[in-house]
Amino acid sequence: MDSEPAAADHPAAMVKLSDAAVKRLRHVLETAASKDEIALRLTVEAGGCSGFSYKFDLGSGPTEDDYVVDCDGQKLIIDSVSHEFVKGATVDFADELIKSTFEVVDNPNAGGKCGCGSSFTPKDL
Repeated sequence: MDSEPAAADHPAAMVKLSDAAVKRLRHVLETAASKDEIALRLTVEAGGCSGFSYKFDLGSGPTEDDYVVDCDGQKLIIDSVSHEFVKGATVDFADELIKSTFEVVDNPNAGGKCGCGSSFTPKDL
C-alpha cells in the first residue's frame, strides 16, 4: 500500500479534497483540543439505510496500510479497505443551515445513496 503522503491529484491517491474541505480541515486542526489530532480519517462502515456509511474522525498519523491524501498540508487518511469504496471520489465540506459536515461526493463506486446522503450502496454488490 502507498503509505507515503500523496498530492491530492496524484494517481495513487485517487481521492480528492475540495477547497472547502481543505479550508475547514485546516481550521478544525488549528483549533483542536489535542495536538495529537493531525489528520482527518475517513472510514466506510456497514450500516445506514443503504448498506454502508461514511465516517469522519480526527486522528493521529497513518498506519502501514493507510492511504494518505495530502492537499496543501492538510491530510486525509483512508484505510485500505475503505479506500476501495471511495477511490475516485471527492471529500467536500458542506456548510448548510441544518448541518455542517464533511461529506463524500461524486463517488464513482456508489450505485445509489439514501435520501440524506449519509449512506450508500456500492455498485458491485
